[in-house]
Amino acid sequence: MVSPLPSSMCTSRLRHNPSTMLDHSHSVPKPTIYKLSFYKHSPLTFALFGLLCLVITTTALFSMPTQAAKDTTFVPDYRWPVDVSRHLSGTFGETRSAHFHSGLDIKTWGREGYPVFATEKGYISRMAISARGYGKVLYVTHPNGYTSVYAHLQRFSPELQAYIDSIRVAQGYRFEIDIDLGYAANTHQGSRSNPRFPIQRGQRIAYTGSTGIGPPHLHFELRNPQERALNALEFGIQVKDRVPPTIRSLMVVPLAANSRVHGQTQRNVFQAIAKGETDNASVNFGRIAVQGPIGVAFDIFDGADEVNNKYAFYQAWLIDHGPENNDETHATSPDTSPDNLPDTSTKTSPDTLVHQRIDALDFDDGGAMFFDRLAAPNSKRRSFQAFFPQDGPIIPFYKIMKAGPGVGLALDASTSSARRYELIVQDYAGNESRASYLLEVDAEHHAQDETVHDYATKIHPSDWTWKTNWVAVNDSLSWSLDPSHTEWPQAPFIQANDHRSNQVQSSKGHWFQDGVLHTITRLLPDSNQRIKTEDRRIHWFAQEGSFPDTLSLGMFHDQIQPPDSAGHPIPLLGILPFPLPQQKSITVEWFVGDYLKGYKNKDGQLPSQLGLFRFNPEDQSYSRVASTLHGGMIRAHISGSGLFTLWADSLPPRAFNVAIQPTVFGTTGVSLRFEEEHSGIETSQTTILVNGQRGIIEFDYEDDSMLYYRPNWTANKGDTLEIEYQLVDGSGNRIQERITRVLR
Repeated sequence: MVSPLPSSMCTSRLRHNPSTMLDHSHSVPKPTIYKLSFYKHSPLTFALFGLLCLVITTTALFSMPTQAAKDTTFVPDYRWPVDVSRHLSGTFGETRSAHFHSGLDIKTWGREGYPVFATEKGYISRMAISARGYGKVLYVTHPNGYTSVYAHLQRFSPELQAYIDSIRVAQGYRFEIDIDLGYAANTHQGSRSNPRFPIQRGQRIAYTGSTGIGPPHLHFELRNPQERALNALEFGIQVKDRVPPTIRSLMVVPLAANSRVHGQTQRNVFQAIAKGETDNASVNFGRIAVQGPIGVAFDIFDGADEVNNKYAFYQAWLIDHGPENNDETHATSPDTSPDNLPDTSTKTSPDTLVHQRIDALDFDDGGAMFFDRLAAPNSKRRSFQAFFPQDGPIIPFYKIMKAGPGVGLALDASTSSARRYELIVQDYAGNESRASYLLEVDAEHHAQDETVHDYATKIHPSDWTWKTNWVAVNDSLSWSLDPSHTEWPQAPFIQANDHRSNQVQSSKGHWFQDGVLHTITRLLPDSNQRIKTEDRRIHWFAQEGSFPDTLSLGMFHDQIQPPDSAGHPIPLLGILPFPLPQQKSITVEWFVGDYLKGYKNKDGQLPSQLGLFRFNPEDQSYSRVASTLHGGMIRAHISGSGLFTLWADSLPPRAFNVAIQPTVFGTTGVSLRFEEEHSGIETSQTTILVNGQRGIIEFDYEDDSMLYYRPNWTANKGDTLEIEYQLVDGSGNRIQERITRVLR
């Protein structure tokens, strides 16, 4: 699903992928091989030798470890991997940009260079370096087959650093590298019997840093032999925590085109009200009027002693207490006493609709975040966690997920009684918070005014709230994009054009707005998809499994106005909604032949830098997308929805602040800062020479800097250094400069 060295992080997206592991056998001394010569010996010698081989082989077979041969007598009590801090900046299961956090982030108070210790005995099974993601990372496999991971390191221990640098030099001074020292073998065959780097509990293996992404901290995680990330808090790694979770707000989510929350089609957020000045762990959200099927989501965070960081909670229950007691005229929250729960130890009962607990994660479950974590209206931050069933990928940490009135289904419209609900949230230390609320049927009839349709033509589809099979155009107007839902208000442009056996009905329609044609199509997750617009300008391809569930997608072609300084219009491609829950890249072919004339230079040639760029209208910025131009058709693989345009990035990178300085490796280094806004630096083509000699270049994209060093090279005071550097960006623009520095 992802490469072993991913581009996003702090998370645990670094996965086992044997095909991308570096074969380092050529750089490691080979064992002596003794050849036996039998041609001088008699047949009896052959017979005796054959019998000996049979005995040895048979003995080995019966004593060979099994598939999961681990030291089952080894029960680790993992120690803290650093001594500088026992506080966390991030916990297991938190939401990241496109995945769940698979480890613990340990605070280092904004500083680097603290020793990192092996949390238990074992051996170094993998070590890697990447510009993004984990940065510098070590894997230690333990006798029970589990692996501890230490990421964002500043550097490795001297022995390990010398080893990985020797391979990087032998491989042409490469920066990014991934070395398998038994990691893949452990996953499939059991622990290595003769590791290159055996490790003892508490042995110093590295130093904390900030490589990859984020401020200085140590990312620490545990994995089992099946490559599942585990909650390290369950294995002896503890923090001081007497702070209960905070249930900050409730969001009620319409789930159908005929759903309403306080009469509105959009998600509605309600703030928590504390029951008392000193009882912040018990809140209520009052009474909420709804129509149609709805779901609920909560904004929850946890804390701990002596820090201000916000963490993920550990487990939660959502309980339906049934109709409100009519004798209680002011009952706005359920009875939260333990006696009101059938089983106070597990808090599960037939009325428990949702129970989730975050103990382990599979790395392939990252796409589930787009369904599990939701954003509030007019926000891109997915701070709300869904507590209702949804179509899509299985989310592993839901132990119970049942639909019920107000939790995926509509309330019973035949009764006027409100239903009482209670949310119970705990952190790993057992601190607990509770929230209550009431849902009641909204008796008002919210008709969709015909004049609203005229107003809808003034709202661009990119501003619609896109759902799985319907859209909310504004607060009062919603349209179904699935003609099979005849009970919903139908979009005026959707018509069924295809019926597939055993699948959701596919539909397609066209929406004209301000002279722009929008093609809106239903996508099915379990088949290949091929879509083209009515004018055949845009062709769009998606493989089976590109999307986790059936959904609706919109495409349009427009021009950026006003024209640019060259006087020609700039084409614009839009793929909706923003963002699109996507598991695989999709292929787009876009005909732009009638725009190419405006991009040609004085010689009538197209610039070599011309390509597809993602366009952000908020800050008018461009970011390059890998693409190829064939004739008038541009083809690209894109990893998400958005706005795209044809552009030529002709601006080369800029380098400045070249300096000679000591490195953390005990050598002399040459550092420089760079600026590259649109196409990114190509690390494989960027070089630095000092007195004509190449070296290892390490990149820091958080700081927009790079560092040159050679293992064991130290310049002396008064030495003259001739420094040559070449920086190349993703569009092929380059800068080459030569400067002279004298070490003072």
